[in-house]
Amino acid sequence: MTNAPRYEPLAKIASGGMATVFVGALKGPLGFQQLVAIKRPHEHLLEDASFREALVAEARLASRIHHANVVDVRDIEIVGGSIQLVMDYVEGAALGQLIAAAGRKGKRLPPGVVLRIALDACAGLSAVHDLTDEDGRPLGLVHRDVSPQNILVGLDGVARITDFGVATAEEMSRTPTTQGTLKGKLGYMAPEYIRGRRPDRRADVFALGVVIWEALSGRRLFKGTNEGETMDRVLHEAAPPVGEDVIEIGGALDAILARALEKDPDVRFGSAEELQAALEETARRAGLVATHAEVAREVREAVGELLERRRKEVRARQESTENSPASVSRPISNDARTAEATTRRVPEPALPAPEPAPRRARAWLLAIPIAIALAAAFGAGALFTMAPRAAGPSLAETIAPAPPPSPENLPAPRQTAPVAEPSVTATASTAAPAAPAQDPPPAPRASSPRKTPAPSATPAVRARPRPPPPNPYGP
Repeated sequence: MTNAPRYEPLAKIASGGMATVFVGALKGPLGFQQLVAIKRPHEHLLEDASFREALVAEARLASRIHHANVVDVRDIEIVGGSIQLVMDYVEGAALGQLIAAAGRKGKRLPPGVVLRIALDACAGLSAVHDLTDEDGRPLGLVHRDVSPQNILVGLDGVARITDFGVATAEEMSRTPTTQGTLKGKLGYMAPEYIRGRRPDRRADVFALGVVIWEALSGRRLFKGTNEGETMDRVLHEAAPPVGEDVIEIGGALDAILARALEKDPDVRFGSAEELQAALEETARRAGLVATHAEVAREVREAVGELLERRRKEVRARQESTENSPASVSRPISNDARTAEATTRRVPEPALPAPEPAPRRARAWLLAIPIAIALAAAFGAGALFTMAPRAAGPSLAETIAPAPPPSPENLPAPRQTAPVAEPSVTATASTAAPAAPAQDPPPAPRASSPRKTPAPSATPAVRARPRPPPPNPYGP
């Protein structure tokens, strides 16, 4: 029997040429759910063994990176014949969505917001580049697909690097790259990578420089009418100063972006950490760095309605899943192992065992015939006093041995018939052995002791109570 998948897709976020990304839920016991992002490659790609190997390699590489500015890869799951990657769900938007949303309103993103996002992206890329193996040796990991689509900006205002589908370590790419095997987006590729050189971290610096330039200006830098024209611009055209488009920042960032976009990698910034340091120093001096709260406000203004629709879709899907008979969680069993596991988390005091009802009922049943017997004895004594006195015990002597009916003076169970209830006549003869031998007065007609209503001073005879419903948290 195959296990049901632990991660259930709820709503589609985006779809590209290689995979579709969903908002999903991690399903756990006791109705636990946690939102995640699920990346499902298209089925026709999974038929290629090399693609499947690359997908598993992506999961292995990305799962080793734990940084606030990198989207964590949590798990990889095989569902039927498909493979899906499970990542942290970042509720927000890609930087490309933010740029497009601002453009539809006829404006650009605020420079301070762009620089805060750029600083976060530099920190995330530094974590990628500095990744080491178990022995502490650098892996030389290169993302190779830095673009506005792969920088996620959350509602918390924090930007994160994502999508390591074409990332590679330096030792995994020793052979020169040809035009037919280029991976990534042409408009963000470094010139040396297009020429066939092995990419290193400086290729990611060039791509991030293109991203910053486009986010500030609100337009594409190298994109042409076709792929050939785009490649030619990347190889030969210099980037114009961004200050010409963004008047409010002047030339404060022109020198930094010009160095990040150098065609020669030896002149370019050597790492994302160097680019981050230069950007932060210049931006702070010019007063251009926004806070994360300001970035979060920009995200809400740009995609707040989209995110609200997504939340409603996710909630509706979760409710329909919870109400579906196929998704009802298995009830907690009452065996010892499950009880121990559940009570460890949710302690429940053990309920006291109810006192056996039959024993209490039997005691009151015994008290009723004794009371009737005493009444009969009093009646016999009255008749005796009206008759001529004969030798025998007096009335006081007759009734003295019979104590008043109280729980302490009740006869021991072994002196009475615990199963068969004694008759009124037999009890009377036992309680008053010294009464004269004469016909007793007719006893008043009475129903069975079970049906006789109890005196108001004593509780009524009750039947065996129903056991309480089982406690789901108890043993």
